[in-house]
Amino acid sequence: MFRDHVKLAIKNLRHRLSRSLLTLLGIAIGIMAIISLMALGEGMQQAVTGQLSSLSDVIIVSTGGGSIFSSFGGGGSTGGEYFTQRDIAYVQRVQGVRDVSTQLAGAGVAEYNGKSTIVSLTGMDVNVMRLQYATQNFEAGGFLNEGDQNKILIGYSIAHNTFDSDVAVGDRIKINGGKFFVSGIFGQQGMGGVSSDTIVLMSSRDFQKLTGQSNISLIYLRVYNVNDAESIATSIQNQINANHGKKDFATATTMTSILKTVQTVIGILQLVLVAIASIALVVASIGIMNTMLTSVMERTREIGIMKAIGATNTDIMSIFIIEGMLVSGIGGIIGILLGVFGSQGLTLILNSFMSMGGSSNLTPIITIMSVVLAVLVSLIVGVLSSLYPAWKAARMSPIEAVRYE
Repeated sequence: MFRDHVKLAIKNLRHRLSRSLLTLLGIAIGIMAIISLMALGEGMQQAVTGQLSSLSDVIIVSTGGGSIFSSFGGGGSTGGEYFTQRDIAYVQRVQGVRDVSTQLAGAGVAEYNGKSTIVSLTGMDVNVMRLQYATQNFEAGGFLNEGDQNKILIGYSIAHNTFDSDVAVGDRIKINGGKFFVSGIFGQQGMGGVSSDTIVLMSSRDFQKLTGQSNISLIYLRVYNVNDAESIATSIQNQINANHGKKDFATATTMTSILKTVQTVIGILQLVLVAIASIALVVASIGIMNTMLTSVMERTREIGIMKAIGATNTDIMSIFIIEGMLVSGIGGIIGILLGVFGSQGLTLILNSFMSMGGSSNLTPIITIMSVVLAVLVSLIVGVLSSLYPAWKAARMSPIEAVRYE
């Protein structure tokens, strides 16, 4: 009996092929949107997790209530407060700490092509530089090497919006009278607030030689045991705050805690994107319902004949529900295939936009769960959208249906 219902449903869909294909297309577009955005969200989460997990043994201590977000954007001290040598000595003595590095902050006068301006200077060890800016793309050039002298990295805004002409890799910029070669230019970040767009980055040795200052704005440290990172961070934060007589002078943040926060944010973003994409499915379900209602009206006489020769209400409902499931099921499968290509295209666009001439590691990831979910959602949409038309068809009186013209 079920096989007969399926055959009849397929026959009816073929008879109204154009309408069936348009309805199927609506479902396919909705599923494609969901698959593409889920793949993109999963890819973002995997990319961020992969980058930050390798830094799980890192603790960053910032001043002025700063956070890891500001420090990784190139920020430093907020409000002119800096760490002292007493703070550094304490951190180096903490049990479980493997190595300690610092970031220096200050200001200088930069001159290029006859124009001078005041810029913010940042100095740090080359290895720490590579750690902090590991996820930052370059518009041109690259990182400094160990032992490099009189070389700097500059942000996008410094290179293109600060002087009368653009700065290129290999050009020389005077800072406080000293000549520095531009080794690399960061790609545009443009996220507002503190970012690498306005940074002038040099080695700690060049910074101290140029400014004569040792203003420590950030402390980077690695621990031997990742499981001890949280307790060590709390201990360091409390002691440094006690050194300065303030409860909020310093903030110690572990990469593990920030990783959890980032994963939560990306998860919420992914849900929002899927919810937006689901609007297309709602529209598609309305299309299925409209198509099925039209089909019921067109086949009123046929329904009456089937009921007159013994078809039950269940048989009539089954035929229409199977039709809806076939349309939505096939549409879901096509939508998954389109979603694979759609996610690739969307990722190429985003990579091009984010890299700004550099490279990006964002790759769409389509999971088995997302595919299964897409198929189930499409089938459920087909069933729910067909229930009312099927119920309406089943309630028809055989006599009135046969007389229908």
